Parts: sequence; structure tokens; C-alpha cells
Amino acid sequence: MRIFLLYGGNSPERAVAVQGALRVIDAFAGSEHTVTAHDHRGGLPREEVLAAMRASDAVFLGLHGGEGEGGVLQSALETAGIFHYTGTAPAGAALALDKARARAAVEKAGVPIARGTVWMPDAPPPSVTLPVMAKPVSGGSSVGLCKINTAAELSALSPTDPLLLEEYLTGREFTVGVLEGKPLPPVEIIPHGGIYDYTHKYTPGATAELCPAPISEKQAQRLAALAMTAYHTLGLRDFARIDFKESANGTPCFLEANTLPGLTKTSLLPLAAGASGISYLTLCVRMASAAAKRKRTSET
Repeated sequence: MRIFLLYGGNSPERAVAVQGALRVIDAFAGSEHTVTAHDHRGGLPREEVLAAMRASDAVFLGLHGGEGEGGVLQSALETAGIFHYTGTAPAGAALALDKARARAAVEKAGVPIARGTVWMPDAPPPSVTLPVMAKPVSGGSSVGLCKINTAAELSALSPTDPLLLEEYLTGREFTVGVLEGKPLPPVEIIPHGGIYDYTHKYTPGATAELCPAPISEKQAQRLAALAMTAYHTLGLRDFARIDFKESANGTPCFLEANTLPGLTKTSLLPLAAGASGISYLTLCVRMASAAAKRKRTSET
């Protein structure tokens, strides 16, 4: 395959996207596949970049959050006649990145969620039972995630964008990767002190990540079923990662869906794939191949 890797972006998660892209490039080096990489800085790529994408067999999106993951870039690519990019199409990408809309959609489909409310800019703090988790409604990689324990901490916040205040769940935390429409083994996430925020996600050794998760087969099947319900409800495609945390009584509650999961050395989709016997290179090839198939289908 001739792969065009569009990486970077202009979101707060840019550094992580670059790390993942470098690992993807390294994985493909020496393989039968060729990679052309372009550092994307936001907006619509220049015409010569679009032309190179059209000529490729697959456009590999190495971006996180913002317009790169939330459907804006995907929509622009489709307008430019480029449909053979990796991951979810515009509508599903936009829905998944909007945590409030995603929560409402999966709850309607029968997936448990934690109690929560959206705090709009310039509005007074809503009435909530503390502690709560505060997280940007639109964003990835747990950027801006924090735990609010007291009324004083809540009052000190002044959101400039919609903020989701979500019941703090005390149970275990899991994620389920999906590849080619099938669930991978669940991963249990155990941060060493604090919460699973940006620092714990991307600092080696800051979090224990156990895969397969040390849970019963029945629990694993339940997580997989909930993940696939969320995957289909949100209209996701090719691959994704669905995050859950248990309530005090052990009910797995949906947290969010990631349509362009991380591909760094500490990322969880590659970990889950590895537990299934799928090497990092094979994972990347299968991700790109799904996009390449769309191009071949459109040309026939």
C-alpha cells in the first residue's frame, strides 16, 4: 500500500499525535508498504497535499481531538473527493467527540451512564452532588479533566466552553478496543495516584494497564457487548476505543468513545491488539487496509 500519513493537528493533543505518528512511521519502515508523512497544522490541506492523498491507497489519520477527530477534517476530505481515510465518517466522529450527545445516544440504546450535567459558559455553577469529574464536552486524551471535591473548587471554575460535570464513579476503570467491528480484550486501567488524566495516560509507569483485564468471562462479555452497542449506536467505523468506569455497585458506565485512539508506546488500542496476537505493524496495516478497501470499492 501507498499510505499518506496526515499527523499532528492543532489541538492540545498535538504532541501525543506526533508521538504516535513517529511510531507508525517506524513500524512501516522496512515493510512492503510506503509512507508519505505530512505535518498537518489545521484547516483544509493545500491542494498539492490533497492531490497526494488522492493518489495514495490509504490516508492514515494520526490526529487527536479538535477538528482532526471531530468530523471537521473528515468532512473537508470528503468534499475534496477523499473517502479512503482511516476511521469514522464525519457524522459519527462529530457525535463521538461531543461527550454530552454521545452520552445521551448510548443511554437511549441501553448503555449505563453516570449522572451528569453540562455547565455552559457564563452560567452559574449547577447544583451537583460532589465529588464530580469536570471534563470539556468536546475534547480528547483527557485534556482538561479534573476532579472537583468541594463547592469552593467548583465555584473557582469559570468555563469558557461547555463543561461536563459527571458523577465521580468509585469503581474500576476499563477500556475496550474495537478493530474491524470486533471487540478486543478489555484493558483495566489503574492510575498510580490521582485520576486517569492526560499525565497518567502518557507518562510511562504512571498507570498500570492490565490486558486482558483480570475479570471474569461474564464481566468481559458484558463490557464487550456494551462497547459494541456504543460503537454501533454512535456510527463508528473500522476501529475505536470505548471507555468505561464502574459505579459503586459494579455497573460499567460509558465514559466516552475515541474514534482515533492513541498509537504511542503507552496507548491502549495497541496493547489490546497485542493481547490478541496482533503486532503493532499488523494493527496499522489493518487500519490502513480498511480505508484502502473503500477506495478500491469506489473505483469498481
